[in-house]
Amino acid sequence: MRGRLAGRGVVLVVALSALRPGTARGQSAAAPAAPSPTLEAPAAPVPEAAPAAAAAPAAPRVAPIPTADAGPAGSDHDAVVGHVGITARRVDMGPVPLALRPGLGCAADAGVACTVTVGALGARYWASRNLAVNGAVALASGGGSTGSASLDTYLGVGPIAGVSVLLGNWRHLSVLASPELAFVWFRPAGSHSSSTVMFDLQAAVEAELHFGFIGVPALSIGLLAGGAVQYEAAPDAHVWTVGVIGGGSAWNALTSLSLRYYL
Repeated sequence: MRGRLAGRGVVLVVALSALRPGTARGQSAAAPAAPSPTLEAPAAPVPEAAPAAAAAPAAPRVAPIPTADAGPAGSDHDAVVGHVGITARRVDMGPVPLALRPGLGCAADAGVACTVTVGALGARYWASRNLAVNGAVALASGGGSTGSASLDTYLGVGPIAGVSVLLGNWRHLSVLASPELAFVWFRPAGSHSSSTVMFDLQAAVEAELHFGFIGVPALSIGLLAGGAVQYEAAPDAHVWTVGVIGGGSAWNALTSLSLRYYL
């Protein structure tokens, strides 16, 4: 009996010994558990940079007037658009000449009356290719002495305003419509003398010739021809006339010339 129990005990020990290694191998062969995936938050979108504001266009610059050694413009007139032209010319004083007192106003014989010529200094600005603004100041002044006698000191002054509209344009010549209004006040002597007032309204056509054919398009001469209405109030006369300017003779045409230089 005791032998049987011992044999069974041996068998049980052997069986347990055989089961333990198998259990360890079963545990080591088991696949490791897969780690649970981690959900990552989507990255925030990077805002795009705002497009740079378009640079404001630079203000157009008036090109310099070309000379003989520079690139020529389409015409001499096109070269002076946007520029100011300084103008010198003579002013027609109407039907009654501005006379000084004989022997006291000028160095002449007592029986000879002398007259005064009025000039004007002004400017013309071409605001666009087809339109210019004109302005000037009429001025006449003089005096002095002859021998021991003093001569009268006279003064004439007044504004002139007008516009010019382009009618035609060629390489060196432009034709303009140039209406203008002039007012001149004149006093032949001191404060004791009477003054003369003159109004002049012109509706003229002007031919402006530029000297681009010799390489100086900034220099030009202008010739006026047209109609004028003039009113003159002198100390002993009030006269008005309707007539033409720039006609009658070659001398009259030449005296209506204007000289101009564009800066």
